[in-house]
Amino acid sequence: MIEILKTQDASVYELFGFPSSSVAMAASDSGEVLGAGAVSINGGYAVLEGIAMKEEYKMFNMEFGIGKALLNMLDLGGVRYVCADSLDERLATSLRFKADYELPEDCKPDKNYKYFLCLDGYFTSGHCE
Repeated sequence: MIEILKTQDASVYELFGFPSSSVAMAASDSGEVLGAGAVSINGGYAVLEGIAMKEEYKMFNMEFGIGKALLNMLDLGGVRYVCADSLDERLATSLRFKADYELPEDCKPDKNYKYFLCLDGYFTSGHCE
């Protein structure tokens, strides 16, 4: 059975090139890592550092599940805003990131990001636009 869980395994960070300061979640089956994603939390917002799969498992399209698991973890942790540069357009759209956005006044990222997502109501009705 495939599980997506938070991990601190240094080999996952190394394999997918995630910053060691980020928080990662890995998809695994019977202990074998299939893919992973990572986020960095910067005060009032988070940056989705990336979602990657091992080449031999890309056909299973698990990136969406890993992305949703990361966003759920952030939402449960009280993070309201998520920025990203490293997502392909298909995945960004399916996760409901916006490329054309106006930042809320209480979100002050360190740079301009390609994509933005507000998690207010994301997992319930009333998602902010």
